[in-house]
Amino acid sequence: MVDIASYFRLVQSPQNEVMKQIKIHLEAGSRSAKLRKESGLACIEGIHLVDAWIRSKRLYQIKTIVTSIQDIQNPEIFATLEHLIEKCQENDCEFPDLIMIEDSMKSSFSSVVNGPCLMAMIEIPQVISPFGDQVDTIVLDAIQDSGNVGTILRTASAAGYHRIVCTVGTANIWSNKVLRAAMGAHLQLEIEEMMDPQTIIQSSSQNIYATAVDDSAHNLYQLGDALAKPHTFIFGNEGQGVSKLFLEHSTKIYIPQEVGVESLNVSAAAAVCLFEARRIRHNF
Repeated sequence: MVDIASYFRLVQSPQNEVMKQIKIHLEAGSRSAKLRKESGLACIEGIHLVDAWIRSKRLYQIKTIVTSIQDIQNPEIFATLEHLIEKCQENDCEFPDLIMIEDSMKSSFSSVVNGPCLMAMIEIPQVISPFGDQVDTIVLDAIQDSGNVGTILRTASAAGYHRIVCTVGTANIWSNKVLRAAMGAHLQLEIEEMMDPQTIIQSSSQNIYATAVDDSAHNLYQLGDALAKPHTFIFGNEGQGVSKLFLEHSTKIYIPQEVGVESLNVSAAAAVCLFEARRIRHNF
């Protein structure tokens, strides 16, 4: 059996620079956004997420892993770390900075109540290809709730969409809350943030569909084979919906529902639209 603990360095002070940065990441807000921008790093937390990154083709993105003296003996964490060590050795790649903290420090750095401590700092990937046509795309237009953003990312991955574009005002894709809500979907997606709506419109000649509560909107279920072609879906802000500029340059669509019922939550609406397109393509 591998002596996992021997690969780790012990950190006993919360004033350690790495631990101070992790604390800022987990606290969220403007300080964490600033830190992500300056460092190019994000923080993932929990056994599922860390294990997903280790098992993916993005192992090289992991720069630091943190657990506690007690939790390193947790069977799931032990297995995850053992797999990490094996993969690094097999691929002759550099080990992340492996840190083990005192158990007394755990509550100060983990946002998972009563859960085992396992966190990692990962390198935020750069966009590989420019925004353009012939790729199914989802635009998140100033969606502010981290849970909604994370859920849409998870749904997008499941429905076969891999290109995500975010306008200014959208919750930070690489924040801890979005990462947790997305449950590893980031690994399947190519994401571009802070895009200008005008740039998105000018760069696209494929069909753009924007959800709207409007008398001139088209019934989603009547689009039919048009959804089999590469297209862009735009989902808007929880309160204001899709911005006016997008609505002026897109085909407005609506999801039929019972009269008198409030409009769907944006993440629920996205799921309906994305899986309707998937149904059309796969003839379910």
